[in-house]
Order: sequence, then C-alpha cells, then structure tokens
Amino acid sequence: MTEQTPSWWIALLHLQTTESCRVMLVARKSPERPALSVEGSDGTWTHYTFGELHERATAAAAYALATGPKEGDHTLVALPNGEGLVRAVLASWMLGRTPLIVPPEATESERRTLFLHLGREKREAFVWSESRLAAALEQDISQRLFVPRTQEPPVTWYLPTGGSTGLPSLLPVGPSPATVLTGARRLMRRTGWSPDAVQLSLGPLSRTAPLAMCMAGIAGGAHVVMPRRLDPASLESAVRGFAPTWCQLTPHQMSAIDAHQSLWDALCRSLKGMVHTSAPCPDEVKRRWISRLGGGRVHETYSSTQAVAATLCDGDEWLAHPGTVGRPFFSNEVLIADQGGRLLPPGGIGEVYMRSEWTGLSGGRDLRGILSGGEHFRSVGDLGHTDSDGYLYLMGRLDNMTVVGGDNISAREVENVLLTHPDVLDAAVVKRSDPLLGSVLHAVMVPSDLIRPPGIDGVRGHCLRSLSPYKVPRTVEWVEVLPRSHAGKYETALHG
Repeated sequence: MTEQTPSWWIALLHLQTTESCRVMLVARKSPERPALSVEGSDGTWTHYTFGELHERATAAAAYALATGPKEGDHTLVALPNGEGLVRAVLASWMLGRTPLIVPPEATESERRTLFLHLGREKREAFVWSESRLAAALEQDISQRLFVPRTQEPPVTWYLPTGGSTGLPSLLPVGPSPATVLTGARRLMRRTGWSPDAVQLSLGPLSRTAPLAMCMAGIAGGAHVVMPRRLDPASLESAVRGFAPTWCQLTPHQMSAIDAHQSLWDALCRSLKGMVHTSAPCPDEVKRRWISRLGGGRVHETYSSTQAVAATLCDGDEWLAHPGTVGRPFFSNEVLIADQGGRLLPPGGIGEVYMRSEWTGLSGGRDLRGILSGGEHFRSVGDLGHTDSDGYLYLMGRLDNMTVVGGDNISAREVENVLLTHPDVLDAAVVKRSDPLLGSVLHAVMVPSDLIRPPGIDGVRGHCLRSLSPYKVPRTVEWVEVLPRSHAGKYETALHG
C-alpha cells in the first residue's frame, strides 16, 4: 500500500468474499469492462461498464444512508428489469440490508397479500424508486463516498412465492449473498457459463432464477444483456448485437424462440451453453433444442424460490432418462418419502425432500421437513420419484399451485378475487393444458343468474383490478353448483 491509497479501498480489501466487493474489484481492475447492457422502450441500448455500475451503486447506498432510516435491515425494491433494479440490490447489500423484491406490476391488493406475514420493520423498509435512484446521482461528489459494511446481510433477499399456505408471500432466501450467488455460479459454470460470458437475461428479475443468475453473473465478471421484452425483434437485436454465449430460460421462452429460424441460426453461432428452469419443458421443444445445440449445451435444473437444493442434467442425460429434471448437483441430496415420512425406494412416488450444505440456514427452515441420517431435508410440496440411477422425476404438486409460463400461481388467490365479483356466488380455478405455456387457468363459477351470467370480458376486467394479467383465467365456465364437502373442499374432481 502507498500513502495515496484511499482509506475506503483499504476497508474494502477485507470484503473480498462479498458480492458487492466482487463488482468493485472488477471495476478497479478493469473499469471499462462491459457489465450491463439494457434495451430501452424505444429499442435503443444503454451500456454500463463495471466502473460506472460500481460508482452508481455506491452513490445509491450513500443516498439511502443519508436520506432514509439510519437503522434497519431491509429495503423494498419494486422496479422493472434494468440497471435501476441491479443497482438497488447492490446498494442494499453495501448497506448490509436485505432487499424485499416485489414485482413492479403487482396491484395494491397483491402487495398487501405478499406482506401479510412480514413484521412491521420490513413493511417500513427504505423504498427504492426511480426518482430516488436518479437523486442519488445528483448528489455532490463528496456525498457519494461510501464505505460498505464489513458484513453482508444474513439473508440474500425476500422473493414472492406461493408458499405452503396457498397464498403468495415474500419468503427469505439465505444465507448471505456470497453463499447464494457462489452456489449459483457453481451451477452456471457446469452449464457453460464463465466469467467472460456474454449473458442473456430475459426473465423478470422478481423471479428466483433470473435474479440469482443475473446478479451472480455480474458479480462474477460477466457482461449481462437485457432485452426489453420477449419478442423476435428485441431478441434478434440482442443476439445479433452482442452474440450471447450463455443464457437461462424458461420453457415458455424456449418455445417462443423455437418458432423463429433466423433467431435460432444466430443463437447457434454464439451460444456455448444454456440452462432452463421453472416449469416442465414440452418434449418436442426440448428435443429440438438438443438437436440444434447439442446435448452438452442444453441443461435443466430444478430448485425452488427457497433455494433448498438443486438437481441438474444435460441434454444427453435427459435423452437417456426422458422426463427427468436431473440428479442432485454438487453436495445436494434428494430423497422421496411417503405421507408417514418413510423413505421410498426408486420408482416409489412420494413427496420430494431435498437438502444442501446450507439448507438449515435458508428460507427452507419454514418448510415441511424430515430427518434422515442425521441431516434435515426440506420439501416445497412437489411429488415425484427417482430411478435406479438417482435421476429425479416430478409428478405434480401437493397443493393447488399452477405453473403458467414459468410463474407459480395460487388458485386460491384467484378464487378469492373471483368471489368478490357481485354476480359470482362460488368459484373454483383449475388448470388446462396449453401447448405454449404448459398450463393456463380455467375458472368454474356459480353465477347469481345462470340464464344471464356475466360475460368473460367482464370477469377478466374484474380480475385485472386486483391481479396481474398472467394470473387472470384464460377461459370461464358457468355451472349450477360446485359440489363441496363440509370442509369446503371439492367433493368431486374438477377438470379444465
């Protein structure tokens, strides 16, 4: 060290395992290295180097410390995909605070539901907004200097999920950012990612996999590219302009890309690897991706918002074990148990329990668990079985969650909104198969007037006042009665 070395740099040397410090180290070593490129609504791209991103995140942290509560463990982030959201998350970690991630399109009713089980100190967290992020950049340069806390927050973030109650809520994902994102990069490396990757980021950053892999990529030194939306023109602009080498996708996104040959041709020239998550992928789509890219470049992983553990397989493994979501990755473990907690042999269908080296420290502590071999295993409510080679196959969920285009939707939440319609006496929401999204929602309702029931447009408009568009039932059906037991459960199965 020299006498000219600033004190904040000396302090940061003690933070070399933190994710915000990883960004700082790249910024100091290669300030002009590209970190993030974001497409605007007009189709133009804005680029941020690591030097710029770190300076902007530091300014945001200093602004929050000066204008917000001096104490507190949380911040609230309800921002769209883009540099602002990335900066808010990094700044939160610099402050030693855990960001609560809320979808920007969430209605007030949905937000109240998400925060229902959180304490007051979380509901009163410092709120990041576009105006506050802009104000942070207008501070005098002397006010931007900020020394991050010596420890990251003990929980990486809170993310929305359906949870075990059947209603959406914000659940903690932990432990620290360094632990969570190091684990994400470990998986990403196995699927073709590297620190010099050009990483395509398509999914909403209020979802587990897109957010974790975006932040892990940036902190790991990659150049993350964010198109504004999932359409051919936007994607071709990103693929032809940046030649991405790695991406994380949902089956819905894979299906959309699958239909455009010119986009495929461009992707095949640059992509070294990809991983898909979130929902079952249609067999024909999966096989075409493997045929075009090769089995070694197509991967599938299975995990959860709570990040209890993960499985992984490549395309060649999948072809040898069609329908699998992979085997436990690294030190992760999987077992299948019946309702009494007894372990089942390969082929036996039961509840899927998983663990990793930090299961006991994660949000999985609030899930159902069993003890096996002295270790705690947790379940997120999925049913499945393993084969003799240890590959896992999923068979559905214990609860009434439906996956639509990669998003978990609570049937109970949608039913509650339908029941507030003045002309609806009873309602049930079921899923229907869909070739693109995998499943869509179908509402079965009892109207107050069966001869003149409400029109579908009126029902959907009513739902849109309280629900995000992807949660609104695609189709509706009117019946005279919904057979229920005294406990309120359907006495007969309903089918979409």
